[in-house]
Amino acid sequence: MQYFPKNLFCRIRNLIEMLTRLIPSQSTRVGTWRIVLAVVALNLTLASLANAQQGMPNPTMASNPLTTTLSIFRSNMQDKIMKSADAMPESKYSYRPTKDVRSFAEILNHVADISYTLCSNVKGEANPTSATAKVSKTEIIAYLKGSFDYCDGVYSGFTDAHLNAPADFFGVKTNKMFILTQVGNHDALHYGNLVTYLRINGLEPSGGWF
Repeated sequence: MQYFPKNLFCRIRNLIEMLTRLIPSQSTRVGTWRIVLAVVALNLTLASLANAQQGMPNPTMASNPLTTTLSIFRSNMQDKIMKSADAMPESKYSYRPTKDVRSFAEILNHVADISYTLCSNVKGEANPTSATAKVSKTEIIAYLKGSFDYCDGVYSGFTDAHLNAPADFFGVKTNKMFILTQVGNHDALHYGNLVTYLRINGLEPSGGWF
């Protein structure tokens, strides 16, 4: 979406060129209708692009823009994961493409486990839950939502001033920004798995603005 202004200019320019080409034939009924349709298309294009821009979150004016940026990406991925978990029938939660990979349910449990692990690390407290695999669809979705809500609390209480605070990532010395980044990165990695599982089973993944 960083190219939004350029794309908008190109689309407007193309439609103006179309109108220009149609003007010589405006004396005919067909030419007139073509111009009307082109104008309508221009208006619809401008309206749709304006709505898309308004729907994009803008962290630049936030009190903690860097942390907010990380949270926007994380929240978007987690929303997609929750919708995927809801879309897959419970009878398919045990599905796995090959015996060597996690099942759909195992991926969701894993995402929740790591969310709790990483976010409790950033918060500087013990993991508030035990990594006991949930079995039913209802249990798994509740566990997943609980982990995402927990991370919401961690991100909302964080400030940019603490991004470079020291942290430990599975024995590797780093900063807290690295761990916060890994939460969204890990979610995105496994959302890619879920998309594949859904499509193989004839289901459409949820859309989104990115």
